[in-house]
Amino acid sequence: MKQDHLSYLLALHQEQDWVAAAIECKVSHAQLSKAVADMEREYGCSLVEAGAAFRGFTAEGEKVVAWAQSLSDAVATLKHVFAASNRRKVISPLLERRSVSPKRLEVPGPDSQEIDLMIEAALSAPDHGGLRPWRVLVFTADSRAILADLFEQEKLRRDPLASREDVKRAREHATRSPVLLAFIVSPQLRMRVAEREQWLAAGCALGNFMNAAHQLGFGAIMLSGERCFDALLCAELGLDSTESLAGFISLGSIKTAAEPRKPTMLDAVRAFWQPGSSPESPGPAASSSRSAA
Repeated sequence: MKQDHLSYLLALHQEQDWVAAAIECKVSHAQLSKAVADMEREYGCSLVEAGAAFRGFTAEGEKVVAWAQSLSDAVATLKHVFAASNRRKVISPLLERRSVSPKRLEVPGPDSQEIDLMIEAALSAPDHGGLRPWRVLVFTADSRAILADLFEQEKLRRDPLASREDVKRAREHATRSPVLLAFIVSPQLRMRVAEREQWLAAGCALGNFMNAAHQLGFGAIMLSGERCFDALLCAELGLDSTESLAGFISLGSIKTAAEPRKPTMLDAVRAFWQPGSSPESPGPAASSSRSAA
């Protein structure tokens, strides 16, 4: 039985009328009658009661209709499964992306053209007002030793009694990754776009940058830490007083893959709003205590 014959038979069962079923199937009455006659020849028995007007299905016809309905439902289920699988496949790079620790990275890292592609992807992120409230600072290979000196100095400012091992580890943060960049948030003050929206735009840009690195086959991670709040280090890197050092992006080829991400239930981050279900607004006292916390 042809697949379109299945739909003809089910439409006839649904409509209980030749003309209405033909209209539903977008064929002529004659084409529908011929298709049913072909099915009857294939099965060697009558499927519909004889007569010019539709008078119902025979007992054998009802069996074939039940089989056709079951098969149609199975095909619909398969189509749904395939469609869901294809949807996941389309966004699989996003679902599979993991941050990769610098210890899991190795050379080669991305070249300047590949880094430019990542920045181009970042520039396509949502950005209210098109303010581009962020920038990327690239550390060339010949500047990494100087950056390591700055990391060491910052560590000793923060912890004058730091051990040699701690100082060595601080220096390695500047030299271990094949490629290292700084991500800087640069809010445009006195603009109509709220500063928090600009921070969101910077976060979106960073997400696009990291996803682009993943798509290009590289591992990536951004690490922040206390050094990002050190005023002297930020000044050495050329930040002005309105900018924030969000963190340092490590890039490179993946030496060892990160562990798969533990699944998170969607309800942990998703809720459905019910009108009238919002809690009462806290009073001044409650607001103050919440701010203090």
